[in-house]
Amino acid sequence: MKRMQEKDIPAFVQEVVATGCDICAVGPSCYCFGDTDVPRDKRRGLYKKLGEIDARYGSRDHLRYQIAAHLASIGRYIDAPPMEEEDWIDNEAPELADVTPYDVAHLPIYAVLLMAEAKGADWRIVARATLNIDPERQPERARRAWASHMARARWLATSDLLQ
Repeated sequence: MKRMQEKDIPAFVQEVVATGCDICAVGPSCYCFGDTDVPRDKRRGLYKKLGEIDARYGSRDHLRYQIAAHLASIGRYIDAPPMEEEDWIDNEAPELADVTPYDVAHLPIYAVLLMAEAKGADWRIVARATLNIDPERQPERARRAWASHMARARWLATSDLLQ
């Protein structure tokens, strides 16, 4: 898989902005694209252009801090406190026989985990995207959290407690 290089960040941002899609940093560690200002009938074309840009530059997760810093340097940012991985999600899902408030709050994550499993997605990619834990930096924590949440998702999907 192609990986974007740090030197490509300004050109990447410029190309995204040129599509009409907004891009901005959210605090020092994240950035996001925004298409809400783009008329609905133009979004399909926008998504195609963004897909082409994505294919041209490749994976960029490893550059999120650098991209956020560049966006902040050009005035495209929203202030937010730094996101600590431990603040994002608990290491492990509950193991109780009842549905908990944690489960209700994390139903979307459970659904993504189940869909990703059905599609045969690599657990490391899923852990990074859904649990915000970097499996390269924290392999044991990432695996444990992914396995725990996956088990809870399977249990909820097969129980009759949500019906």
